[in-house]
Amino acid sequence: MSQSTTDSEPNPQNEEKKAGNSDEVLVQYVVLRRDLIDTWPMGSVVTQGCHASVSAIWSHKEDPHTLQYCSPENIDSMHKVISFLIFLHGFFFPF
Repeated sequence: MSQSTTDSEPNPQNEEKKAGNSDEVLVQYVVLRRDLIDTWPMGSVVTQGCHASVSAIWSHKEDPHTLQYCSPENIDSMHKVISFLIFLHGFFFPF
């Protein structure tokens, strides 16, 4: 989420208003390591992504954006983007 540069300090009420804006589409990004697909069963890689997704939501369960993302109105239209990374020469790169 971007914030206006005129805000000197975060204001929880402003954040709630921003998070409550129904025109915004909240997206959860799940990044998986491509190299694990070659050495782990696919189900284990998917399970790791699921655990990471649930952990991120639980860790930020009080955040206004998380509350909006998990709200009854949005529960059937949650957006996720899955991306794989490949490990090459000590660095991860999008695949």
